[in-house]
Amino acid sequence: MDSSAPSYRCTRLLVCALDAGTESPRLVTRVPQEWLPSLEQLIERWLGAGDVICLVSGQADDTLLDTVRHVRLQLPAAALVITLDAIDSEAVARLIPCGVQEVFAAQQLEQAQTDQLCEGAVVRMEYEQSLRRLSHFDPLTGLAGRGLFQDRLEQSLIQAHRNGTNVGLLFIDLDRFRVVNDVYGHQLGDRLLIASSQRLQEKLRRSDTVARLGGNSFAVILDAVRGVEVVTAIAQKLIHALKAPFRIDGHEIFVTGSIGADLSCEANYDSGQMVRRTELALHQAKRDGRNGCQVFTPQTAPMDKIRLGLESALHHALERDELRLVYQPQISVVGQHFVGAEVLLRWEHPVLGLVSPTVFIPVLEDTGLIEPFGEWVLRRACQQYKRWLDDGVVGLNSKISVNLSPRQFRQRDLGERIQAAIQDTGLPPTSLALEITESTLMYNLEQGAVLLRQLRHLGVSIAIDDFGTGYSSLAYLKDLPIDYLKIDRSFVKDIVTDRNDAAIANSIIGLAHNLGLKVVAEGVEEQNILDVLADFGCDQYQGYFFARPVAATGLPLLIAGCH
Repeated sequence: MDSSAPSYRCTRLLVCALDAGTESPRLVTRVPQEWLPSLEQLIERWLGAGDVICLVSGQADDTLLDTVRHVRLQLPAAALVITLDAIDSEAVARLIPCGVQEVFAAQQLEQAQTDQLCEGAVVRMEYEQSLRRLSHFDPLTGLAGRGLFQDRLEQSLIQAHRNGTNVGLLFIDLDRFRVVNDVYGHQLGDRLLIASSQRLQEKLRRSDTVARLGGNSFAVILDAVRGVEVVTAIAQKLIHALKAPFRIDGHEIFVTGSIGADLSCEANYDSGQMVRRTELALHQAKRDGRNGCQVFTPQTAPMDKIRLGLESALHHALERDELRLVYQPQISVVGQHFVGAEVLLRWEHPVLGLVSPTVFIPVLEDTGLIEPFGEWVLRRACQQYKRWLDDGVVGLNSKISVNLSPRQFRQRDLGERIQAAIQDTGLPPTSLALEITESTLMYNLEQGAVLLRQLRHLGVSIAIDDFGTGYSSLAYLKDLPIDYLKIDRSFVKDIVTDRNDAAIANSIIGLAHNLGLKVVAEGVEEQNILDVLADFGCDQYQGYFFARPVAATGLPLLIAGCH
């Protein structure tokens, strides 16, 4: 045998003609062919990855598309090629998204070309299979990944609810895993994760799902369990299995496991609720000293314990890239021009999903994490706005507005931090507006006024946020170096129907204009509200009436719609 001859992964072509009356089609190829008169026979004859299925059709019509979908449903791992009388870009565009690997006109190809196309179909299918596996399975342990875990949990809950059975859910953390990484290195840590995943699988049924959620965290879905006593018994069995020493590279490693658990009937068969309850139970198990199991009960999740769990997760949110920025456009009341955007922080927890800012911002403030988080927001927002300025997406007179929290505002080196962010990102200072709440400013008015003058000296604009809700002294207001007043949404939402709210808003706008300040109305959701604000002479507004906050990719489209 000639060792220089190419070795084809395609070992057989299973050929089926879809057009009635077509005789045994033969492709010009060295690959052995088998012509099959029916689709059912073709599906029965497919044996494995080396078999390439070839469908012969005159054109890419609906019949062919339906057949492709049927084959792909029955044989998701089969490489599929299509031969047509003539091909064009439209035919290819219709077939490839349906799961076809190659499309060609067989009578126009020589043997070598056909062989290469068949070989390419197998290689492409293998690549697509590997991509699907990577998206569904953890590459280190081979366990189900986060997406597949969520999908299986939802399917298990639907089936259990229909059959009147229960699903158990376990969240497992390897205790003090970071110590192993620090002492022995990440490579041994990875091997410990693999060994731990194998022990978990050995103690569970094949019908149960074991998933790795990331880091040292695992999840187990227990199908068809009778009650909570079964769930806790399985959890104890897993804890006992993890206690036995791991022998890796000559080292004897000891770890323990903390487990949170919940039962589907207690969570109303709701996957989101079940995940949240199980995670809270896990945090309680760790709080109780680790190496144990805690089943969720309402008594295990008072507010301080919930905050404890959030605090633990927030400590890792930056390093795990869980933070997101969204931008809410600010629009001129007259002319509907884009004048800027307020940047808002969002936290996308890998298990809880999007966590409300009203939940996590107070935790950041209490723990001091608001300082690194706030600086991250400032720098990312400045970088993004500088990019938009360079690309001509936003105008030179527009501004990006960044909120300063009370704790940030008390930082002694705040001015230096903001100056460094501006210089490092290259954003013109005139393109940045800093928002401080009225209550934050009035906490220490004298010191706050000094800091505002330092910030104004840098060239940035200053806005007083939530104006009207605090206890500011109008006598001091005229002496503060500020540029904007933002009317709190509580005075805006009922401005049409509540005479008092309308009077307050009108007074704020008049006061601001007398002091040479511009006014931004927050929370504008309806046209009639905007009409009243226009009558009062309000300068700018933001709110759902124009747009909800959007990711960076969505803002240019909104700006393009402004005139």
